[in-house]
Amino acid sequence: MRYLLLTAALAMNMQAMVAQSSYQVKNSVTLRNEDCDLTKMSVILPVPVSNIYQDVVGLKESSGMVLDLDASNRYLRDIKTDGQPSSGESYTLSEEFSVTLYPVYIDMAQFTTLYPYDTESAIYKRYTADKGGYIDTSNPTIRSVSDRLWSESGGEILDYARLCYEYVAANFKYLYTDTGISPIATILSDGGGDCGNLASIFVNLMRAKKIPAKHIVTVRPDGSHHVWADFYLERYGWIPVDVNARLVDPRGNYFGYCRGDGIIMSEDICHEAEFLPGEKFEGVILQTFWYWYWYRNASGTVEAEHALRGRQTDRVSIPVIGETRYDGASLSWNLFPGATGYRAKVYEKATGRLVDAIDMSADASSMPLDGLDPETEYGIVFTPLRMVGNIETSMGTYDLALKTAAIPTANEEIEAGELRVWTAGGRLFIRTPEAERAYIVTFDGRVYKTLSLPAGEYSERMPQGSYIIHIGKQSYKLNFETLNTKRGCAILHLGAPSNLQGVWRTPVYTGLPHLLLFCHRRHFRLSIYSIMDSCAVSFLRL
Repeated sequence: MRYLLLTAALAMNMQAMVAQSSYQVKNSVTLRNEDCDLTKMSVILPVPVSNIYQDVVGLKESSGMVLDLDASNRYLRDIKTDGQPSSGESYTLSEEFSVTLYPVYIDMAQFTTLYPYDTESAIYKRYTADKGGYIDTSNPTIRSVSDRLWSESGGEILDYARLCYEYVAANFKYLYTDTGISPIATILSDGGGDCGNLASIFVNLMRAKKIPAKHIVTVRPDGSHHVWADFYLERYGWIPVDVNARLVDPRGNYFGYCRGDGIIMSEDICHEAEFLPGEKFEGVILQTFWYWYWYRNASGTVEAEHALRGRQTDRVSIPVIGETRYDGASLSWNLFPGATGYRAKVYEKATGRLVDAIDMSADASSMPLDGLDPETEYGIVFTPLRMVGNIETSMGTYDLALKTAAIPTANEEIEAGELRVWTAGGRLFIRTPEAERAYIVTFDGRVYKTLSLPAGEYSERMPQGSYIIHIGKQSYKLNFETLNTKRGCAILHLGAPSNLQGVWRTPVYTGLPHLLLFCHRRHFRLSIYSIMDSCAVSFLRL
């Protein structure tokens, strides 16, 4: 009786990034008997697990049992000892699960302190070791190149890792799709390979200097394949590096970047799995499937076909800008799965000047964009954040734009039938199409005034402060700045978004005040008001 091992060919190609998404996935391998007198079969599928790049839940297998390869890898094995498919018939082993994939972008500037490796840790011992001819740090080329790049880096781990990434991208080509991972000597001799082989060069160079590194082996929801590399920073965690993506996009930065479009089926290479109880086999890469079959005669074969398809079940929405005002707007979004916070950076489009940087908590779904200048174009870079160990990562960036409105005036044209509440020159304006009752409430909950409004437009001067105006089911938050109209003075209001900091009156000389201001906050908005009509005439950002 004889047995035969066959492994699936591996196609590792690139495609454009997809947004963070969730999928319902079915992964299967079908074995078809082509005129073979079968006595037994053993089939293995990799089982994805949750890690820094994905959350996996709801695993259901058609048959077999799930086994551990090690702490980060599992597999589904089915040993079929009876009921073998006859000639022309098929047998399928499958697994189903739900997965959420996370893009990862890492700002390397956060690593201000690098720590020596714990040489006794499991991570260090496993991911600095050689693996036959596939990871061979004694290879003369690997030794020579690693020594040269290490010298250029000055022995700095991050600088060395980046030099290795740039070296592989500059000196090797994408070759030989569907061939799987080759020994490192073969890859170097060929001048490259597919994405898994390019990752191998990087991993070899890192391990040559005792920096933990590994392959990350994936299958995308559309069934295509990809492999990138990770390296490890002590006390921080794993950093993705996609050399092949750099070859495809020479201007892009794929150092510390993961697209979040591939389901990780296994980590590292050269796994030892039990294809039968007590009998082990070491395979180079566990990406799709392995299978064995036993037979009585020498004729016929068993053909295998792998299929993985993911049905998208959820995708985060793009953040949107709410109604813009003369002094700001609002930004809202649906919650991003896995996010531990959100950040928005606001900049002035004409100058590129950073105006504000706002951080929000994980449960926030909106943020105010306050303290902006009227009739000005702004850009907003919105970033969902995710802490991975001790590393702050971003799950992509979203670019938005807005233009603030002009400062409204009391005689501004209002559409008929529209309820409108606004401020101008320290006054409250209300335009209502029908008689209404309005309540002016202070921020501490006191009713400042109750108004019985006729249809039409109402206005009154308001004391300085912040108020909530309730009209029917509508509520409006307004800030008022009391202006002194005494001749010979100008009124200065210094404030930050959502914070009233103070009001000053200053003499006017030759039409303009001389100002000496000491600011204790990151930035302020300064409003200069006319002494004649109490209207704002200038806005400054300090």
